[in-house]
Amino acid sequence: MSEKQTEQGQEKKPDNVLLEEDNERHSLVLEVVKNAMECRLSVTPKSKSGQLEKDEVIDLLADQGVTQGLVDNQIRAMCRDLSKGKTANSFLVAEGKEPKPGPDGYLELFVKAAAETPDYHEDEEGNIDFRTLNFFTNVFPEQEIGVIRPPEYGDEGYTVTGEPLPPLLGKPLKLTVGSGARLKEDGKTVISEIEGRVLYDGKTVSVTEEYVVPGDVDLSVGNIDFRGFVEVRGDVLDDFDIHSGKGILVKGNVGICEISSAGDIALGGMAGQGRGRIVCGGNLVTTYLNDVTVECEGDVFVKNEVRNARIYASGIVSLPNGNIFGGETYGLGGIEVKNAGAASGIKTRLYAGIDYTQIKLAQQRDEAQLEFVEINDQLAILSQLLKQNKMLSADDKKKVIELSARINEINQLKEELEEKIARARVLAKKKANGKINIKGRIGEGVILHIGDTTEEIKIERQSAVSIIENRKAQGFHFLSLTPLSTSAEELEKEIEEDAEDDDVPAEWGQ
Repeated sequence: MSEKQTEQGQEKKPDNVLLEEDNERHSLVLEVVKNAMECRLSVTPKSKSGQLEKDEVIDLLADQGVTQGLVDNQIRAMCRDLSKGKTANSFLVAEGKEPKPGPDGYLELFVKAAAETPDYHEDEEGNIDFRTLNFFTNVFPEQEIGVIRPPEYGDEGYTVTGEPLPPLLGKPLKLTVGSGARLKEDGKTVISEIEGRVLYDGKTVSVTEEYVVPGDVDLSVGNIDFRGFVEVRGDVLDDFDIHSGKGILVKGNVGICEISSAGDIALGGMAGQGRGRIVCGGNLVTTYLNDVTVECEGDVFVKNEVRNARIYASGIVSLPNGNIFGGETYGLGGIEVKNAGAASGIKTRLYAGIDYTQIKLAQQRDEAQLEFVEINDQLAILSQLLKQNKMLSADDKKKVIELSARINEINQLKEELEEKIARARVLAKKKANGKINIKGRIGEGVILHIGDTTEEIKIERQSAVSIIENRKAQGFHFLSLTPLSTSAEELEKEIEEDAEDDDVPAEWGQ
C-alpha cells in the first residue's frame, strides 16, 4: 500500500490542495502555495460543459475559503482558455499581501546639514538673493541639532484565505556620532559640542569647524557666513563676501568683496577698487592690498605692496621688503616699510602709535551726541506748545513717543561707546609704539603722524632710519634703524641718557 493511501485504500490529499475534482466535465486541482500567499487553479476540460465562467470560479474559491486577493485578469484569462478547450495549468487566481515593514528609524535634523543644493530665501518683499545660497546652518555649542526617531510598524498583510499577517517593524537607525557632537543622556538627542556646521551622510553625524571651498568663490558657492574656519583654494570673485568666526585662508586673490573674521586672515592679495573691505579680529597676512579698507585688531603683514589703501591696525603694520604708496596707514604698534611714498606725488600718510579705534569710537559718540541735541530741540518745540496750552495733534503725540524712545536708545549707545573708549584707551597704552621704520626710502610728500606731531617730508631720504617723536622739541628724531620690538619709549630714554652723559641738547638725533 502506498504511503499516500489511507487505510481504506484511498490516496491522501496533500495539505496544500484545497480541492480535487475528476468528473465528466473536467479534472480540477485547487491548491495554495507559498504559505497560503498564492492560490493556483488547474483545470483540464473533458467536454464543452467542462469550461468555467468567472462567477463560477469565484464561487468555487469562496467555497474553499479563498476570499482575499482575487486576481481578476488571471481568472478571465483562464476562462478564455477553457472556452477554447485548452487546459488551464496552474493559473494564479488569488494572491495574498505580504506585510510591509514601516519606516526605518531616522535622524530628524533641526538644522540644515551641509548640502550640495542651495536653499534660497525670500525677503519680505519677495526678492531672492542668488548670492546667498544657505548651504548649511551655523550651530553653537550645546545646541540640539537632531533627534533619533524610532522605526515604525508598516501595513499588515493577509493570506488568500483571509488570515491576517502582523505588520513588520522598520529597521532602527544605527547612528555613529562623530567628532564635534555627542548624544544626550536620553540616548537619542544629538548635541553640538562646538561652533561649526553639521555633516550627515545618513550613517554618521558630526560637527566640523572647517569649511573648505576647493575652487573659486563664485555663484556656485555664494556668500559665506560660517562660525568656523574658512579655506578657499581658489579666488574670491567680485561681490562675494566671506564672514568667518575662526579665521579665513584664501590661497588665491580677492576682488571687490567684504572679508571679515574674528580670527586671523590670510589672502593672496586684494584689489578692492575703493569698495573692498577687510575686518580682522586677529592678524592679517597678504601679498598686496590695493585700494582696500582694512580694520585689524592684530598685526598686518604685507609682502609686496600697499597702494592707496586705508589700513587701521591695533598692532604693527609690517612691510620689511614692501612699499606703501598713497592712502593712510595706522599702526598702533608701529610701522615698518622698505619704501614709503609715491613718485606721482600722491599723499601717503603714516600714523604710528595712534589708536584709530578710539578715533572711530569718538566719532560715533559725537554723532550720537549731535542726534541727541537735534532730538532735544524738537522735543523743546513740542514742549513749548504745551506750555502755551495748545493741544498736540495725534501725529505730534506719536512723534513725542518716538523721539523719547530714541533719546533713551541714544543714551544707552553713548554709555556703551564710553565703555568701549575706556577699554580701548587701556589697551592702547599697552600696545602703542610711536615708531616708524624706513628700511629703504621715504619719499617727498609722505606725511608722518606720530603722537601729537605731524610733519610732511619735503626732501626724499634714502637711508634706513627709525623715526620717533621728539617730545622735548618739535619734529621727529631720525635714528639708526632698530627693530620695532625696540619701542619709541626705550629709544627716547636712551637719547635722554646720552644727552645727559654728553651734556648736549636732547634733540641731537634730529
